Amino acid sequence: MNKYLLRNFLYAICMVVFLTACDDNDDDGGSEMNGIYSNKLSAPADGDALILTYSGREFIGKDVSFKMTNGNTANITLQGILPGETATLLENVALTAETNGYSFAGNGNGTNGTAFAYKGKVEKGKMTLDLTDVKIASNQLTSNGTWYPVQTGTTNETDPVLGNYKCLHYAFHLVTDNATLASLAPTLESMVGNLITWFIGNVTYNPDGNITARYATMPEGKAITDLLTAIQDRKESDWISSPINLASYYVKDDSEVYIIPNIDMILSQIQQNQTKADSALDPAVIASVYQQLNKWSTTGIKMNIRKNTGTPVNGVAYKGDIFLYMDKEEIEAFLPLLSLVNGLLPEDLLNGPMGPMISMLINQVTNSMQQAKVLEFGLMLTKNKETLDNK
Repeated sequence: MNKYLLRNFLYAICMVVFLTACDDNDDDGGSEMNGIYSNKLSAPADGDALILTYSGREFIGKDVSFKMTNGNTANITLQGILPGETATLLENVALTAETNGYSFAGNGNGTNGTAFAYKGKVEKGKMTLDLTDVKIASNQLTSNGTWYPVQTGTTNETDPVLGNYKCLHYAFHLVTDNATLASLAPTLESMVGNLITWFIGNVTYNPDGNITARYATMPEGKAITDLLTAIQDRKESDWISSPINLASYYVKDDSEVYIIPNIDMILSQIQQNQTKADSALDPAVIASVYQQLNKWSTTGIKMNIRKNTGTPVNGVAYKGDIFLYMDKEEIEAFLPLLSLVNGLLPEDLLNGPMGPMISMLINQVTNSMQQAKVLEFGLMLTKNKETLDNK
């Protein structure tokens, strides 16, 4: 072989090796940062760590993927972080070189119309990310913000056209085609509605997609049976504000709201609160429930929003601005669990004067709910707080 040809060939081989080595070095530098950063309970202890905050508070149970596209930019995917979005891609995010990695910041928009600002840093095996100024698309829930359960009671009203009628002030409302369940509805609405007002002061649908509430614990010196019919007399100091990032929501077509629970928190709570009913659960039921929980963690718990006209039907009307309810399809997997409720009730309740009636009621409701074709139940909410004086 011609020595010049041989020399040029060797030069070419050396150049290819050199360039390949350079490319490999660049890829290795990027690959140290590339990966999925997680703070899920299921993440390995020595895996990539994610320190995530949403609206200023820690947010666990999430994944963020990071992939450098070159030395100056990266694609970042938020997985299940924004309300109603399985994945939110931030493309070609500008990177700033730091001592141990890269920092980044900017503004983004989700596929559901959610706007937000982000700021973070990535280094080998660790990512910090802060999401701030989050705003979901405006809807009829955020338009009022805070909603109040209707306070239990009844009033007699008069309509200039329809005449006299009774207005029911119940926080709980039930609609069904099952005759037995429909006959029980007035009792259930009154009792369950009363319980709701003892424990829930209000629910706020925040602009950032968080759901928060003012709630109260069991009042001292009272049993559950006392609360079924007693007038709610909570002091302002009884109410506690729930933290953010436990549940989020998004609205479709201004008529459906999807509530997304943080499943990692639910699983953690289940582990801490094992019940005596666990051993009685059918494996098929457990599988069905967990499948539904997994669905809810991505798509959300579907509830419907129906504006309440307040028009009396057959001499009866319901107080409230909106009816926020679930239907049978959404809770079908959980209906078999209702038979376990008796075993979870406090002994003093079951052995008390109302025990036999409550047990019978639970059994009737359980059977009727499974037989019903139409089943809608949920909260009657008002824009303004009701008091006993303004009913």
